[in-house]
Amino acid sequence: MRCLLFCLSLSGALGAQIPFHIIAVERHGIPPYEPADRVYCLDGGQERGLRVGARLIVKRAGEVRALGHLQVTDIHGARAEAHFTPASSLYPMKGDLAIPDELKWLPDAGQLNAEALPLLSVPSPAPEAPPREGLLFFLPQQAELSPAGVKKLEAWVEAWGIKGRWAVQVPSTKALKPTLQKQRAESLQAALRALGIDQVKLETEPRATEGKYDPTWIRHWD
Repeated sequence: MRCLLFCLSLSGALGAQIPFHIIAVERHGIPPYEPADRVYCLDGGQERGLRVGARLIVKRAGEVRALGHLQVTDIHGARAEAHFTPASSLYPMKGDLAIPDELKWLPDAGQLNAEALPLLSVPSPAPEAPPREGLLFFLPQQAELSPAGVKKLEAWVEAWGIKGRWAVQVPSTKALKPTLQKQRAESLQAALRALGIDQVKLETEPRATEGKYDPTWIRHWD
């Protein structure tokens, strides 16, 4: 704990409810001066209610956090000795406030009425971005991927990366037998697993298409 000397200039009976102001900073001792060598002069003293053992909070105008605490250890007329306990790397300077811990002049804030507070609505989750899609065609009644189809898969996996969610969409139609639909889905899932994608969802919802070949889609979400 650092011992600081405080010179307190008496300015009349201003009341103990008004904060003290540091009006001067002096240094005692032999250079180089240490923080414990500093002497602070305040604009009040015994006539303002200071007493031995009194604690004061040191604050700087415009700052929320306190610099530290002062504790008066002795008073000789207009002078006092006190200990300063810092709460940060800053030390008091001219113009700072010294506020007694037991200060009573602050107005009572009262109790918070929770019922009067407006209810905050929970924000809706952002809609999911649409997936990337790649289009493939199967020849009629065929379930195997062509070499060109395999190259397309390789290009999409390289461009989109193996992370995220993957799905194969093999739309159900009246002309597509369930057995063939299942074989095409398994062929696509196996090809993607061979490229390093472990989980591939199957989608079979109907989807409007045009053309003489049977389309399927590869879908990817980040």
